[in-house]
Amino acid sequence: MASVLVAYGYTPAKAKKWRQWLDRVGQMAYPSVVVDNAPDAAMSDDQDGIRILQGSNAQFEFSGYREGIQALSAQNPVVLVNDSLFSHHATKAWAQLVRNVLAEPLHGNPGVVGDPRIEPIRIDGQPLRHLASWMFVLRSDGDRAQFTSALDHAITHFDQAPTWPGYAEFLAHYYAPSRRWGGYTQALSPEDLERKMSCSWAEHRLSLHLQQQGQLRPLGGLSYQAAHLIDRALSAIKRLKSK
Repeated sequence: MASVLVAYGYTPAKAKKWRQWLDRVGQMAYPSVVVDNAPDAAMSDDQDGIRILQGSNAQFEFSGYREGIQALSAQNPVVLVNDSLFSHHATKAWAQLVRNVLAEPLHGNPGVVGDPRIEPIRIDGQPLRHLASWMFVLRSDGDRAQFTSALDHAITHFDQAPTWPGYAEFLAHYYAPSRRWGGYTQALSPEDLERKMSCSWAEHRLSLHLQQQGQLRPLGGLSYQAAHLIDRALSAIKRLKSK
């Protein structure tokens, strides 16, 4: 197995938390590639199973995932995460969830695994179902190929707003600063809002591409529900601090 972390500023504190998370997942999480999208990233060769690369930050976490996958050659499975893992996700619970996913048999259970969302808008007559882009688990060559195809599609159209009916209004409401308990977790500058809009377009396009290929596999079960509840509490705390 292998893992990719996309970070903006791979600080000593993040490095410590990443090592702890990898160790909780187990030896299967190594080797690991860290793609640091900050312009002054300190690159390094493999140090105890972790290699640090300078990311382009061209499409934020999405280009980071692409660059991390390329650096891993042909290794499978691959776990992809961004550094929001450290700010508003239940790190211990998610490490166990990843372990559980990787222990499952692949036969008859294909697809890219992730943290599911259902949005209050319909695309082509169906509710918008997608995986949150902070984490993906690719367990096989097929998963990796399908994810890479979907990721390339999202990156190619990164700066193009989708034209789905009602979608622009949905996102405007989602990111509205007046929403105290919904939407995004913090106040946004105009530049941040533009970035988040583009990332939402990419996140939704990626999952819709996977869904069309029958490769979208949302997590479920009691362990996931418990982790998701903790995540929501951590997000609420972050939202309160930013308002």
